[in-house]
Amino acid sequence: MARETTSEASGQLSAGEVPPTRAPKLLSQPRQRRRSSLVFGTLVVAGGAFLTVQTVMRLNDREPVLVVTQDVALGQPFTAQNISTAMVGADQAVAAVGGHELQRVIGKRAAVDLMKGVLVQSRMVTDQVTPLTDQQLIPIAVKPSRLPARGLRPGDRLLVVPTSDAQPGPADVKAPSGGVEAVVDQVKGPDNDGLMVVDVLVPSREGPRLAALASDGNIAMALAPRRP
Repeated sequence: MARETTSEASGQLSAGEVPPTRAPKLLSQPRQRRRSSLVFGTLVVAGGAFLTVQTVMRLNDREPVLVVTQDVALGQPFTAQNISTAMVGADQAVAAVGGHELQRVIGKRAAVDLMKGVLVQSRMVTDQVTPLTDQQLIPIAVKPSRLPARGLRPGDRLLVVPTSDAQPGPADVKAPSGGVEAVVDQVKGPDNDGLMVVDVLVPSREGPRLAALASDGNIAMALAPRRP
């Protein structure tokens, strides 16, 4: 009887004792799956290294050049607001002005109409301030109703003609038949009188006649196509 009691006591846990836990069995992955994962990881690392090398090589092939950040019309000055630098491929940088020339170009004028995003080339930059030696700048004050509905901007070509109210000018100063060809340099206004002031550039020989017509306001302006 004593043996049975002792046997039963040994099979029971004392109070507060934690029963032993069994460690779960780890299922081994198939060898083929482990091999596929290793190959995939290797390819990912190799691909990343390849892309890094290509990026570095492309960056090394890029050079800083000048680029137009805002539209710049013919004759208008380059400023820090309308020109900046950008990195481009070496093949694009061949004909463009280098970025190190930025401070030299600022203050000079556009020799042609330039659109935003255009890479600046040497032929597009001039240090000649309008009017040139063979030009005259004539201010013309007109009512807004006499301007094209789309307005005028620097570089527009105009045909300025006298109206029917215009008086004949001096005999030695004649306008060419069909009017005077001019190029818009600046447009401002309206002023206190409600007039727009259009500064136009004309050949020196045609300046006196156009100035006389402009002083009387007896002119009309026709917008001509821009030269390519």
